[in-house]
Amino acid sequence: MSSSIKDIQMKNTLGKILLLLLASLSLIADELAEYSLTANKMTPYVKEAVEISFRAHQTDRSDVMFFFLTPKESDAYKIVLLQKEAKEIDYHEKETTFTYLLFPLKSGEIDVDFNFVIKVASDAAVAQVYTGSRDNVKWIETDDTQIQLTPLRLNVKGLSQSVDLVGDFTLASKLEKNSANAYENINIKYFLKGIGFDDFSIEPLGKIAGVDIFKDVVKHRNRATKDGYKIQREFNYALISPKSFTIPAQEIACFSPLQNRYYTLKTKEYKIAIKELPKSELLDKEEYPKKEDYSEGFKNFMVYLLIFIAGYITAKIDLPLRLQNRSKYKDIKESSSAKELLYTLMHSYSDKKLEHFYNPLEDIVYKKSSKKSFSKIKREILKTLQSS
Repeated sequence: MSSSIKDIQMKNTLGKILLLLLASLSLIADELAEYSLTANKMTPYVKEAVEISFRAHQTDRSDVMFFFLTPKESDAYKIVLLQKEAKEIDYHEKETTFTYLLFPLKSGEIDVDFNFVIKVASDAAVAQVYTGSRDNVKWIETDDTQIQLTPLRLNVKGLSQSVDLVGDFTLASKLEKNSANAYENINIKYFLKGIGFDDFSIEPLGKIAGVDIFKDVVKHRNRATKDGYKIQREFNYALISPKSFTIPAQEIACFSPLQNRYYTLKTKEYKIAIKELPKSELLDKEEYPKKEDYSEGFKNFMVYLLIFIAGYITAKIDLPLRLQNRSKYKDIKESSSAKELLYTLMHSYSDKKLEHFYNPLEDIVYKKSSKKSFSKIKREILKTLQSS
């Protein structure tokens, strides 16, 4: 028998084994639960919001069942969990729905893949969690089954033009005043609002020759929804110049997947009149500048300079401060219900590997367990975080 014939036979054998393995996994899944993976659109544009839903329904009613779904990482998309909702339909009959927000990051065919695990536990194992003493807490022992899901395939459409924003946005501006003394600050604000892809970098005000520009950006809102991120940002600028200048109009290129059109956000042009220092004052070292005319301008200049320096320093130390505040776990301590605590863990502590607490908390929400059980779980969560 030639080597090529042997290779063909081996490939056929491996193919049969793979088909048998997938068939057995499908059989296991069908015996334990029914499930479906869907998306609200299969041919989105690059950076268009896609809502993905996964529903699992328990069919084997012999034991308690828990469902875990996590997306696999990929540079082809950005994905975040919007909601996990579990409900007890009947005794030993649970239905869990996971809702995700996905943004494709490149055009062409992309596969969105998930890890799906079904955990099965006996009533006795579940009961032991709530009856153990404080010094002898034992978490649920489960039989875990890894289910091979068929990836969700999206055909992503590319954009024919280069854009700064993808979504539906508006941009407004507010100029505090259009005249000032030399070196007195001119303040202008730009307000961006809309819904769409949240990872972008725009500059409503460009460079202006001869003008010192101090900038601060405030994120008032950046909330994930099924339609995309609801975004509200405020761009604050302080402009200081010895001479009159023009704030030029800017154009920001955008694309709206909802309306299937390209559009442009345009800012206004502003003429700024600056009362310059007289040449005599520039040469007069003893009285430069005159107190009665320009001391207020210099005072404002120094105040705004200090404000923006403070803002810069705050931005640099903001991350360590956030981590320090987070280490206190104030949001966990202040969670007054199992549902609130479950939401906090999923949205603020997903990187801490606390998934094994989700199901006990769900059990409290949907089985109306006692407050004492909730307190025990909260203490264990804090203990786990503090020891990590």
